[in-house]
Amino acid sequence: MPYFSIFGLALAMACAQLAAQTLYRCGNEYRDTPCPNGIALDARDPRTPAQSAQADKQTAKDSALAQQLEKSRLQSEAIAAKRMQAQSRWEAAQQQKRAADAKAAERAQQAQDAVVLKPQKKQREDIFTVRNPKPPKNAASAAAAPKSP
Repeated sequence: MPYFSIFGLALAMACAQLAAQTLYRCGNEYRDTPCPNGIALDARDPRTPAQSAQADKQTAKDSALAQQLEKSRLQSEAIAAKRMQAQSRWEAAQQQKRAADAKAAERAQQAQDAVVLKPQKKQREDIFTVRNPKPPKNAASAAAAPKSP
């Protein structure tokens, strides 16, 4: 247990030394070692400890909100994906139905075209025709046939 407290103290001291380090700007680069024509910069945080604590608190709050918004976005995207899949399945089914209906209509049209209609005899309504019954072909049927007066 005492090793952890010593380690924590050593870590705090190392961080304090890092914060006090001077940075050097060398052209478009920043280094911790001096360079020719380098400009020394003060890298210390100008905020007070209260301001740092407040900023850390706000950062934690923003992080929690970001996680909540991300979770909400992922749920919305999942719902939208399910809806899109359902929509595409429905559209595919409708397209198949239309194709089947078109094939059935085509088959019905082909069947209707295949039927050959005989032309009907022209009936003339102005002519009245009377026909006598045909005479029997053999003698047996002649005896059974009624006689005309």
